[in-house]
Amino acid sequence: MTKKSITVNGKKWIPTIQDWSWIITILWMTAANLWHPFGLFGFVCMFTPVIIALSGRGKMHCARVCPRGSLIGKIGSIVNLGLKRPNLYRKKWFRPLLWGVMMGSFAVMLIFVITQGVDTLGFAVLIFMETATVLAIINGILFTPRQWCTICPMGYTSGNIRSLRKKLTERRMKIVKE
Repeated sequence: MTKKSITVNGKKWIPTIQDWSWIITILWMTAANLWHPFGLFGFVCMFTPVIIALSGRGKMHCARVCPRGSLIGKIGSIVNLGLKRPNLYRKKWFRPLLWGVMMGSFAVMLIFVITQGVDTLGFAVLIFMETATVLAIINGILFTPRQWCTICPMGYTSGNIRSLRKKLTERRMKIVKE
């Protein structure tokens, strides 16, 4: 059976791997805990959604690829308290604040460990990613399975790239019409 290729706005869709991409998170964390330099592959998880968004596919990574989203979806579907999402998560300023705190703390951490070698740098990336994953799992258990996805800093970044691309395209079209 062959799958039909889907295009949206002239861009080919990425086939979903959400059913099994959670395994990537488990394998990566296990390998990075055993050999810290492997933690540097965490940058792949950070840059992939940005690259996909820059390619014009918006937040497609979140819905079709994200290994962390897949993991929290699996765990949240097994254990979920279904509590009401905090109003704080709905505030317009919350996502940029969370993004700033997480990216700021990551940047500061990198500044302090970058000169200490690959082992320490890989371990720092691992700790950062594990912390975010634990926060995601807690959100998934307390609220809805993929609650973290609504406030995820990488999803926020991808969404902003999508909005910026749309504004630039509209501006270009306006200039062409004039």
